[in-house]
Amino acid sequence: MKAHKTTLSVRELQKTIGQWKSRKITDSTIAKLLELMLGMTAYMNEDAVYPVENFYDISKALKFKNARYLVEAVRLSGAFGIVPGDNVYGMSSFYSYLWKEKEKTDDSAETLPAKLPQGDIYNIYTIQDNKNNTSSGRISFAEKSLEAARNFFHLINKNPMDKMRIFTPLIDGFQQKEGLAREDACANLVYLVNELLVPYFASQERFMKSTHVGRLCWLSNLLKSAGGLRMLKDATDAGRRQRVQNLADMRGEQRNNHPLCEFEWTDKESGLRFYDDPLEGMVNIPDNAPPRPGAGAEWNVLSGKWGSCEL
Repeated sequence: MKAHKTTLSVRELQKTIGQWKSRKITDSTIAKLLELMLGMTAYMNEDAVYPVENFYDISKALKFKNARYLVEAVRLSGAFGIVPGDNVYGMSSFYSYLWKEKEKTDDSAETLPAKLPQGDIYNIYTIQDNKNNTSSGRISFAEKSLEAARNFFHLINKNPMDKMRIFTPLIDGFQQKEGLAREDACANLVYLVNELLVPYFASQERFMKSTHVGRLCWLSNLLKSAGGLRMLKDATDAGRRQRVQNLADMRGEQRNNHPLCEFEWTDKESGLRFYDDPLEGMVNIPDNAPPRPGAGAEWNVLSGKWGSCEL
């Protein structure tokens, strides 16, 4: 594959980076955009464009949170040609002007404001009322695609046979591989569906043309593919991070409960008293013990009194 433009001056590069910074694009995202602009040929097709089928893989390779964040960055940068598409992203592909000559009909992001609108996490496009803008039509179709993808998984969940054939093995897999409680394994499945599978199917143009049976076969094959296995891993990692955060939040809330004194804390549910020791960790305090007198005080189980840890 041969690049359209083989040289890039330092001045051009500085100007481009300056424009990105003026649009409040972070340094870490700038580095990712530069890689895309210079060319990640492994993710291009024969026309030297990045097709929507590769958005997920590109987002993982560049460590974007998900494909939606990749699309937002590409649009906001204004440095790529964008080919419109009837999917949740509003584009079927994008390309670097270093690798492909700018087309007159491309949906360039130059007209976007410096900050993308907030709202529904899937509504990543700017709606304008001028007659030359076609974004509104794409948003309408994107919303239909998104709703169809959500409804597809809702139908699976409502059908006992489909649920047992597709969802139950996924929950079992999360539970067995991670040693999770059933509730946590189900939370992994919810993340997999809502954050990964729904956006993926909503972004595929052929999804709206597929029958329910065809979609079921598609989903089954996807989950066995390399891309599907990456999604399962991402859901597992996300669930693990969420559990760690939940535990930290719970411990933080526990340790903010100091009904007796500031040097100890009481668990709200059990009523048990504790203090934190740098060597022993969490130490239980007997119910009849007086309040802990200081940060260095240690409970002596033999004397039944508070003592100092100082030598």
